[in-house]
Amino acid sequence: MIIDRIENASHYYALGSGIAEALEYVKNNNLSTTALGNYEIKAGKVRMIVNEYEQKCTDRITLEAHRKNIDVQYWVNGSELMGYAPLQSQSLLEPFDEEKDFGNYAAIASFSKLEPGMFAIYFPTDLHTAIADIECNSKVRKIVFKVAIE
Repeated sequence: MIIDRIENASHYYALGSGIAEALEYVKNNNLSTTALGNYEIKAGKVRMIVNEYEQKCTDRITLEAHRKNIDVQYWVNGSELMGYAPLQSQSLLEPFDEEKDFGNYAAIASFSKLEPGMFAIYFPTDLHTAIADIECNSKVRKIVFKVAIE
């Protein structure tokens, strides 16, 4: 897992061309006006999902992981607490969904606050989740890039 501000993005380009492409896309585009939805940035390599939602407070926390993709997440508006735990021997709560590249795990996480202008990179060995920051029902606009593992 990596957490940083977008102005430091170039430090992470060596992690792979897909990660570099996602971070460059953030730096070179006004994502506050991009319509909600899914976009193919580089066919078969980098897909962008533009999300906007109201956070909900919950006392049930599960963490997700992916096997085929790296998540590069960028906060445009709003903030969230992002949970992280290294994937080790935690139990899957239901069978891994290969089609959606999604597994839901029970785990104890440590949390970091992510705010506008910040990004996080989650590798397949990183369990992660988002929970509401201080205020429940606050609005978040977040961009998630799905970067195919090279």
